[in-house]
Amino acid sequence: MFLDEELLEICRKADASTSKGICDLNDKLCGKCEDYYKSKITSGMRKKDVKVILDRTFNLWDSFVRMALKEGGEMAIIGELFQDFSFKDQFLSNPKMKEIYENL
Repeated sequence: MFLDEELLEICRKADASTSKGICDLNDKLCGKCEDYYKSKITSGMRKKDVKVILDRTFNLWDSFVRMALKEGGEMAIIGELFQDFSFKDQFLSNPKMKEIYENL
């Protein structure tokens, strides 16, 4: 299963009926993305390759959002939410991570 499909499956199983549920879901989704890119990055890897891995992670998040929107119903609402709060936006909201990413 690809990362975007895994993210969608996490959403299907989540209780998103409360604000706490949404926050927990966001933590799970972001954690899954972090696990994904961290598992692909190795010491000694070229900066260019690290950037490719991060960009692939961001793109897979966007793919998950498109799949959720297409599914409709509650999943479309979740898709709209995570379209506005993408993993890339959350990742780059950390000034240190933004600086690292921009220097890749």
